[in-house]
Amino acid sequence: MSSLTVYHQSSPEYPNKLLTHAEDIASTLAAVGVQFNQVPVQQPVIAGTASDELMAANRVQIDQLMTAHGYASAEILSLCDERGEGTELARALRAEQSCEPAHLHYYLAGRGLLALHVGEYVYSLLCEKGDLLLMPAGTAHWFDAGEHPRFAVLRLFDSAQVPAFTPIGGDFAALFAGLDDC
Repeated sequence: MSSLTVYHQSSPEYPNKLLTHAEDIASTLAAVGVQFNQVPVQQPVIAGTASDELMAANRVQIDQLMTAHGYASAEILSLCDERGEGTELARALRAEQSCEPAHLHYYLAGRGLLALHVGEYVYSLLCEKGDLLLMPAGTAHWFDAGEHPRFAVLRLFDSAQVPAFTPIGGDFAALFAGLDDC
């Protein structure tokens, strides 16, 4: 079940709010310009499957989402690390970053903790299969997949090419609970 924990940036150890109902999550995120929905995944997806295979298998739903939301480029991040060896991808996603174009995250398999740093607050969303988020351009965020990452997430962008993500200096994300701490 998806859940949203809200923290003030000055007190990462004490959440202000914990929400578990989709409607409450959606309204809280909407107040900061982020849209949240739950949309069934049309094709079975196994985390760790090669991204190009997942793109081909889910092409119909990807095209529907791109058309419905006006996005121009797509990528799928897919990882299954049962041994907990850690990967460069998982480490890179755990660092706070942003990207200029607006983008969509759609969780095809597995789960992870997507944290959004908006103003003085951090919105830490436990995302699971079927969760869909639309984030405005420049939204600072990070993604924690835990010690044994298992996820497949589709990212759509309103730019013609998949953009580069800009790291935000420091280790701010490390101050907040990760997936394995929830």
